[in-house]
This record gives sequence, structure tokens and C-alpha cells, in this order.
Amino acid sequence: MERNEGHTVGMDWSDFSGKSVALLGAGTENISLISHLKKAGATVTVCDRSDELEELDSDIRLVTGEHYLSDIAGYDFLFRSPGLPTAVVEQALINAQSRPELTSAVDLIFSMKGQQVIAVTGTKGKGTTSSMITQILKAAGKPVILAGNIGNSIFDSWDRLTPETLIVMEVSSFQLEDVAHSPHIAVVLPITADHLQPLSERSPNFHQDLPSYIVAKQQITAYQGPDDTVVFSLDSQASAQIGQSAAAKKISVSAKTKADVFVEGGVLRISQTEIDLAKETKLRGDHLFHNAAVACAVADILKISVENMLEGLSSFRPLPHRMEEVGVFGGVKYVDDSYATAPDATIAALSAYTDQPTILILGGSSKGADFSELAQRIESSSVKTVVLVGQEAVNIEQSLKKFAPKISRLTGFSVFKDAVETALRQANSGDVVLLSPACASKDMFKNAAERGEKFTKLIHELS
Repeated sequence: MERNEGHTVGMDWSDFSGKSVALLGAGTENISLISHLKKAGATVTVCDRSDELEELDSDIRLVTGEHYLSDIAGYDFLFRSPGLPTAVVEQALINAQSRPELTSAVDLIFSMKGQQVIAVTGTKGKGTTSSMITQILKAAGKPVILAGNIGNSIFDSWDRLTPETLIVMEVSSFQLEDVAHSPHIAVVLPITADHLQPLSERSPNFHQDLPSYIVAKQQITAYQGPDDTVVFSLDSQASAQIGQSAAAKKISVSAKTKADVFVEGGVLRISQTEIDLAKETKLRGDHLFHNAAVACAVADILKISVENMLEGLSSFRPLPHRMEEVGVFGGVKYVDDSYATAPDATIAALSAYTDQPTILILGGSSKGADFSELAQRIESSSVKTVVLVGQEAVNIEQSLKKFAPKISRLTGFSVFKDAVETALRQANSGDVVLLSPACASKDMFKNAAERGEKFTKLIHELS
């Protein structure tokens, strides 16, 4: 096994033969490694704070409870779960006389010999763009697997991979912050403030400030070389900085300025070809056009034809809870965008309905976001009424009072159902009721998906 600056290079399963491995956190990614590590001849221990883990194989050692990290210095390899802060691991190793090799499931797949990985990061649009890339590659007849945050762990599909398989992965800042390898093709979507405070006790990881968040994202290109490629958005200062500073080949994408790939008003210009996405596909909204432009830039690197690009984008459907149309009742369109957990995502959603009066449901639990720009965009948008709910309602209302004083505001709702019922009462035929909260969901729900499901259920019941 080669090493470069203290990190493994070009790993395979044989590197774990006879080694002791601790999985720090019993998350999906770590659990998916167990069968492969055992098959490779490793001794596996799962370390997790919770005492209520699902039953694992009898030969898997468990270390649980408050002191679950107390003895991790004695292993050969440590796999960190994304939810576990790196600082917590470092504190547990502070007095170690020799350090284990610290890695993660994402870092392992980036380092695996013979695998072609396309990894997508950014603040919003990662899942959508990853899905678009996958659909285009399928249309071109390429063997492809979609994995990461949007799908199953890649290691659940490991036995199906061939040397020709293209792996498309959606990766978060928490998965990237301590990787020691980079993918063959890195995709960097626009980056704005997010994850600046813990979501919950179960998910305590967060970034101290915006620069720390950007540094974590930058790891996606940190180990790329001249044979690799980065596709990046020029429309975000942070993503442009990451892309332009990479050692890889560079492909820029923009809707605002001259770039290698340019999209404006749904018209895409790529490799001296013009494609009318608004006319040729069912995509709607500037954010989806931008995501499609990035996906086509990746496809162009892989020499996929324009015909296959259009075929793949035409087969794309919005992911659950991402601008998902729930239905039209009484002439009112209802849209579930529950995964819009940051202001930028809601700003993007508003561009899809510029010609229809919109009742917008905002609010939820905090991620440390600033709502000033969102309020300014609402002031100049088609929004006629904002319904505020949850912990962040007060902060959002303050921004609306300052930057969007003419917009009608209905607030004081601590029950989600009451907010949805109020939104329905405000709607007339031809209007859109849009759940695009700009906030996390932990004040009322397990996750954003549960919030979206509740919204959909209420719409069908109340309409």
C-alpha cells in the first residue's frame, strides 16, 4: 500500500487483511462497509454513543455509551461517520502515541483503484444534478450507479460494479471535510451559508463559520491532478474560487457571465451547440436550468451526444420534496419543496413561478441562516402572502418587515397544520401554494421528508 503525505493512495480491500477496524458511528455508510471488511479479513468494531443499535453479526464487537471513543487509538483504521465532528475524533486521539489511519466510506471510494467517480457537492441542487447526470448517462447506455446522500451507500452495490461502471455521488461538506483523495470528476455547485449550527443531538456536526464550510467543500478538488476535471459554477464566489484554484482541468458554468458552458432563459450553449432546454424538456425554473447545464457539462466531458443529453433530461423528474407538484385542486397548484432548507433554495424555487401569484410557507428550525436576501427577493417576486411557522418565524418576519414591508404576512403558527390550512384559505384559482421553508425541520419533524409528506397529506385532506 503506497502512502503520500501520510495518506493511503490507490487502496483496495486487501489493505484491510488482518487489520483492526473501528467504525465510528453506526450510520448507513459505515454499516454498509461491514460485510466487505469482514470478507477482506479485517476485525470490525462498531463504536456508537447509542445503546440501542440494530442487531449486527455476532462477530462484530460493539462499543456503546458515553465513552464509546475512549479506546479508538488502538485500531489500525478508523472510519468516521459524517455526523461525527472531526474535532471530537481528534480530541479522542489527542494523547495517542501512534495514530490509526483515519478515513471514511466516501474517502475509501475516492481512493479505490480502478473506479471512476463523479462527485457532486454544493449547498443546494446536489441531488437534482446527480440525478440528471445519471439519467443522461443511462440514456447514453453507460453503466452507472447513483449513490451517496441521494441513494444507497455505494458499498451496498459494490458487487455489481465493473471497471466500466461510472459512479455518481452526491456528497456533503461533512463527508468531504477530512478526505485525503478526490474524485476523477468533481462538480461544485453554488455555495452559500449552511450547517452553521447543529441540527440535533443525533446530528451534532456543524461548521464554525462560513469559511470553515467552504474549506470543507474545497476538499473535493484538493487531491485532483491534471488528468482530473472540475466542473464549477461561476455564479457563486465560493464555488468559483474552488474551481479556479484546482489543479485539474476546469469547466466553468454560468447564467450570468461568459463561461465554458452558458445558460440563460433556458437556452444552453455548450461546445458551440445551442439547446433550448425550456422547449425541449419539461424543466422549469432558473435553478433547474443551471443544474441541467452542469449535468450537460459533465456529459460533454464524457463525450455524450446532445441527443442523449436531451433524452436523459427529458426523463428526469423532480425528486421527492424538491419542487414536487402535489396536485391542482380548485385551480390552485400545490408544490412541495420541503427540502429547501436554506434561503438560497427558496430563492431558486421562486424563479419557477414568476407568472403566478404565490402563497409561500416559510419557517422551521434554525441552521444559522440570514434571511435578508430572501426577503429582498420576495419583495420583487410573485409572492402575495407569506405564512410563517416554527422556530425561525420571528427572525424571518423581522427580515420581511425590513426588506419586504408590502408583502402580506401571517404568523404565530406553532402547529404545521394550522399554517397549511391558512395558506389554503388565502389561495384563489390560478395561484400557487408553495412549501419552500428556507429552514430545517427539526422543530416539528424527524426530517424534511416527513415535513413534505405531512404537507402532501394535508393538501389532499383539506382540498
